[in-house]
Amino acid sequence: MNKVNYDGKKGLSGKTIGLAVAVVVVLAAVVAIVSSGGNDSVSTDTTVSGPTTTGADGAVAPAESQPVQYDGNLPMFESDVNDMAVGQDAPALQMYGFNGQRFTLDPGVDGKPMMLVFLAHWCPHCNAEIPVLNEWQKQGLVPEDLNVIGITTGTRTDQPNYPPSKWIQDMEWSWAALPDSEKNEAAYAYGVTGFPTFVVIGGDGLVKYRGSGEKSLEEVDAAVKKALALT
Repeated sequence: MNKVNYDGKKGLSGKTIGLAVAVVVVLAAVVAIVSSGGNDSVSTDTTVSGPTTTGADGAVAPAESQPVQYDGNLPMFESDVNDMAVGQDAPALQMYGFNGQRFTLDPGVDGKPMMLVFLAHWCPHCNAEIPVLNEWQKQGLVPEDLNVIGITTGTRTDQPNYPPSKWIQDMEWSWAALPDSEKNEAAYAYGVTGFPTFVVIGGDGLVKYRGSGEKSLEEVDAAVKKALALT
């Protein structure tokens, strides 16, 4: 597990800056986000846009970090044993896709569980874990009503696999993905202290489980199902 160094109240910094929400959108290509109906935990607003960049050819390119607003924060993660965050309200997040489209992530609003997976492009443990999670999905083991989203955080231009918008696509991440802010405020709101970090949230909007580090398919499956009382 790569550790996180915090610098200030709302930011993370340093070489080891450390997902999962209802999905009405699927991040498809480097900048494309495709929306579908049927879920209220993530709402979109096409009238408000975050930053993007425009190349010399006029093509819109992803912004690898986007503004984030949050309505509270969880205790810093120490261990999944007696985690103080379990039972607390999961913070709502206002975020933007790589293409600048605004998303409001509101845990519990539709009564469905979700899982956030916080990932860093340069983290070897994240690069090892994504194929495990993809296989979890491929084998049909993901609970049917669980919404999963990845949050790319700790972004650094001087580290491997930059930019994260291309990295997450190259890794064939199975779900939607949204970028964190330059200050890694989404990670701060969820008390992330290392990568990868998993946060399982119940349909009631309460945190049911947090875990960090590489996990086997069996460990992920057991932790999620235990958290959601499916075992």
